[in-house]
Amino acid sequence: MRFSSVHRYTFDCRGWVAIDGALDRQTVADLRAAVAAKGLAPAGTTVASQRFGQDGEMFRWDRRFRDLLDHRLVLDALAQLVGPRPRLDHAYGIRMAPGTSGLGLHGPEQPFDPSQFYVHRGGRMWNGMVAFSWALTDGKPGDGGFGCISGSHRAEEPVPPGADGLVEEVPQAAGSLLVFTEALFHRTLPWNGQGERQCLLYKYCPGNSAWGADPPVPPDVVAQLTPRQRLLVERPYVAGRPRL
Repeated sequence: MRFSSVHRYTFDCRGWVAIDGALDRQTVADLRAAVAAKGLAPAGTTVASQRFGQDGEMFRWDRRFRDLLDHRLVLDALAQLVGPRPRLDHAYGIRMAPGTSGLGLHGPEQPFDPSQFYVHRGGRMWNGMVAFSWALTDGKPGDGGFGCISGSHRAEEPVPPGADGLVEEVPQAAGSLLVFTEALFHRTLPWNGQGERQCLLYKYCPGNSAWGADPPVPPDVVAQLTPRQRLLVERPYVAGRPRL
């Protein structure tokens, strides 16, 4: 599967694109089993309690989490959305119990955010941080989860009070991949689905940029990565950074 011209055009218009069937059912089951094997505390009502595997911890758990770092579809999308020298900024998982919510409406600092931006120059788009959200559970229309103001990555006006009324829900089936620019105003809608919501978020920046202050993986994890994955988790820099 490739990041097609239709995917690119959809992303350009909306600021996001959802791609069904990015992971097969067995891979989804294996990733869910790896999460379950950690015996995590139940997800609560706070954002902190809903997140797991931060600071590169989940890359210790199972090779399959590391494999997603440079999944072919991700690399293809990054080349078109960020450029030939991207880097992983940070990654984590989300678990939400029915009836809970997450972050409210948020987006880049205005009028310009050097780490979360969207521009179109020279016949192509360029983004700051771009998020890749892998769904491990089904989300149907009305279940909640990811919501956003489509097209807000292109808006010139500041976000007004009451803009939550413009938020649309983006349902995701298990195995789908949601790609969105962090220049898009987005939020987590209350989760009303059957059972727990689970997804994995991998957030990438241009190779010269960083949003987070910490390395994306601990030093001992680097030894478990492939050469291409090691390049993806290098510190931010420009001069001499190899192309992927």
